[in-house]
Amino acid sequence: MQSLKAFTTLVRPRYTAQITGIVVIISLMDYGASLPTLFAVSSSFLLSIAVFVFDDARDVKADRIVHPERPIPAGSLTTRQGYMASALLTLAAALIASQLALIQFTIFLFSTMIAITIVFVNMTSTLRASLIALLIWSLFPFAGFPDLRNILFGSIVALPHVGGSIAKDFAHSKGDQLQGLEQPPVWSRYLASITLMLSSGIVWLLPVLDLVHWLYIAPIVFTSGSCIILSVEVLRENYGKAYIYGGIGMLSSLIAFLLGSV
Repeated sequence: MQSLKAFTTLVRPRYTAQITGIVVIISLMDYGASLPTLFAVSSSFLLSIAVFVFDDARDVKADRIVHPERPIPAGSLTTRQGYMASALLTLAAALIASQLALIQFTIFLFSTMIAITIVFVNMTSTLRASLIALLIWSLFPFAGFPDLRNILFGSIVALPHVGGSIAKDFAHSKGDQLQGLEQPPVWSRYLASITLMLSSGIVWLLPVLDLVHWLYIAPIVFTSGSCIILSVEVLRENYGKAYIYGGIGMLSSLIAFLLGSV
């Protein structure tokens, strides 16, 4: 029972809810309340948990310094138990995803490969942010039809993540430096600003191409505005703003997707 309680604390409720929320919205829009929706939501939910547990098991040494209260560094769960649980969750997610259409299952396998690469391969913060953005983007054609609308929906969420993730790396740079981790290069600040500004324009492609309902416009104004503000704040080195405007942008985007498909 104690191990089960410790395991549940490994789940990142905020990020798991974002991932599952995206899949729920897109699946319901394209498939309605159906078995494909249930399979897509369940498999993405289990895989997201598996990846977070893999990450905690992999980063146990660093977490003993930064997050000693987490179950694995605290000793409530062993690293081996974490890896075993993650492997079982990944297998269960794959079995559920295999009941979906071939294109969806293929995207699921692709996403799983990217997620495991992110966890276990050492890479620069910029490359890591880009791969995570690709992983987020893949949720959209996985959850629904891989059409132009969902591809653009994915871009609206994924591109700002690159900028936001780089901004958070700069915000955490002092703590990372104490751990001896590599600092983000100065040029990545400009990359972050560019991707955020680009995102603020891409959001308007959908109404221009007549791919969404007019109700999409009101909430997407907040998405576009938050991207512009954050782009400027990153250039001004106010990296902490990523949390505030990133949250606004994500929430308003999901509302826009939902209303735009009425």
